[in-house]
Parts: sequence; C-alpha cells; structure tokens
Amino acid sequence: MDKRGRGRPHYSRPGGRRYISAITIFRGHGTRRSSTYRTMVLAMATIEIDLDQLGKELVNCSDGCADIVCNQRKGILPRCMILERPNAKGRGCLAVGLNPGPSKAFERTFYIKHGISYRTVKEYWHENNSKIPYYSKSRRIIDAIGLTGPIIWSDLAKCENKLSLKNQPPRLQTLRHCYHRFLRHELELMRDKWPVLGFGWEAYRALAYLVPKRAVIGIPHPTGSHGHFTALFEPNNGPMKGNIREMATKAILSPEPMAVWLSGKKRGD
Repeated sequence: MDKRGRGRPHYSRPGGRRYISAITIFRGHGTRRSSTYRTMVLAMATIEIDLDQLGKELVNCSDGCADIVCNQRKGILPRCMILERPNAKGRGCLAVGLNPGPSKAFERTFYIKHGISYRTVKEYWHENNSKIPYYSKSRRIIDAIGLTGPIIWSDLAKCENKLSLKNQPPRLQTLRHCYHRFLRHELELMRDKWPVLGFGWEAYRALAYLVPKRAVIGIPHPTGSHGHFTALFEPNNGPMKGNIREMATKAILSPEPMAVWLSGKKRGD
C-alpha cells in the first residue's frame, strides 16, 4: 500500500456512494478533531459495516415464517434495516415499527431492475423515503425530542404481512423468530444511551419487554393512529407539546431505563 492510499479499503454507504474507512479519514488529522469525535465516527463506521453484513443476510432470508409475503424473484424483499445520517452529532436512536407495509409495483420493479441486494434496498430507501409519510412524520418526532444523532430504522418483523389484508398484525411466533434472527443483533450494535422508539402500540409493548436495559419510548403510529400522533403536537402543525417532550426526556435521561408511552389515550407504563 503506498502513501497515497492505494489499496485502502472502501465500504458502501447508504445511497450506493463510497467512502473511505473512518480509520483512513483520521489518519494524520488527530490535532484537528477531538478524540471524542474520532471515537464516535469510528464507532459509526463499525455499525455501518456490521449492518451491511446483517442486511445481506436479511435480503436473502429464506426462513419462510408463517403468513409472511417474501419472494425475492418478484422483488418482494425482507427489508427495513437502514442507517440514516450516520455522521450526525448527538444522541441517536433505534426506531422500530411492527413490519413493512405492502410494497408498490415500482418498488419491486426497482429491485428487479437494479439487482436483488441489500445495496439496492438502501439505494431505493434513500431515494424515496422523503416521499413516505411514515418516515417524515417519525423523523419529526425524533428531532422534537432532541435525538439529533444517527437513526437506525427497523421493524420487529422484516417481511410483509399476509394478514394485514385482514387488519391483523403478524403472528407472534413470526415476530419472535424475526427478533431473534435480526433485531437483537441491531440492538447489540447500538451505542450506549441510545433509546429505542416503538412506533405503534404493538411494537412498543413488545420492545418494552424485550429491551429492559434501554429507555423505550412508545409513540402512536404516525399514519394509522386516528389522530393520536397528531395530538402530540400543538394545533396548526405547531411544536411538540411541552408535557410530551418532558415525558420523553425523563425516560431518556433516567438512571434506571424507563418505558413510557407518549399519549394520554393509553397507559404504557
């Protein structure tokens, strides 16, 4: 390997772009960056690499859980494992829903056309997530409670749910299996003091039991809670209500990890 860096490793990042490894970035620049920031970026580079490896396993999963929809040849893929804004400063989080909704035809066509791979899944997500209300509304509340760092987007179950046509959640055994197969590894990658956000009542209740060593914050589903999500904010698209922000902040900063549901409609404690 020569001094100009030929042969240094490159890794894929969200959106299909390439970046030089964090170790290379900071080689020779120790005086310009604090050790804390260097440590953070190195840690995030490790998380990104490990998620890429786990994502490759996810897209090729053939476990065949009950009542799921998965057909890689037709572009119906296991998904929902995305790292967003990896270099952002501040406390990050793991944002978890129940399972992905039914894919649209143009999404399936995108995967088939560009190749069935985790790289393609990331490319599609980064090109289209801003158009998906679930993500834009979820990001609004993540920012509102002061979580300005990286976001790992995830779901308890990674496949589409055949039972959703009957307005039923995935089978419990499917959730158990997929948690053990993937989500528990995502939790292991998270940095200390990052909370877990559960979007929707079912996701929140499951995470409250599964993750006792971290703060778990339950949030009404951004697109399917019949006004409960909107009620977290002041009228006319205003800021988050002060009491709601206080509930979230208390859970995040509590010495003993707390589980709290951000709504007065149900008790989540």
